[in-house]
Amino acid sequence: MGIPHVIAVAVTALSGLLPAGCHKSGPPQKTSPAAAPATACATNTFIPTARNLGEVTLTNHYETRVQLGGGKNCILTPKLLDSRNVQITLALETKTNAGKTHDLSVKQIVTRTGRPFEVAVGDFSLALTPKVATE
Repeated sequence: MGIPHVIAVAVTALSGLLPAGCHKSGPPQKTSPAAAPATACATNTFIPTARNLGEVTLTNHYETRVQLGGGKNCILTPKLLDSRNVQITLALETKTNAGKTHDLSVKQIVTRTGRPFEVAVGDFSLALTPKVATE
């Protein structure tokens, strides 16, 4: 069995593992004839809510709380590693109407100060440019 044949078999086997994708349902009932069929996805694809926070000024070793709406807050805690790099702990917190914590997702990243980055935390995809003050 040659290498091209092995690759073809592997691609065929892996393509069977992919989800079926989207399918079209029949035309909606009682609508105009020009209406296009509805499309529904059969996958469990999770698309996080994207939020660009822009430039965020942080103070070394102190929490900064950013309200995201819907009872969700992002708490950013920076720790300068050297003059260029910062370790940021991001905690996405969801509170109930009574003020109790319902959900908490935490992510820690290392990035350069003044450089934009994007990170997924919980059900949010956050983009920001950290500017860290030393106090």
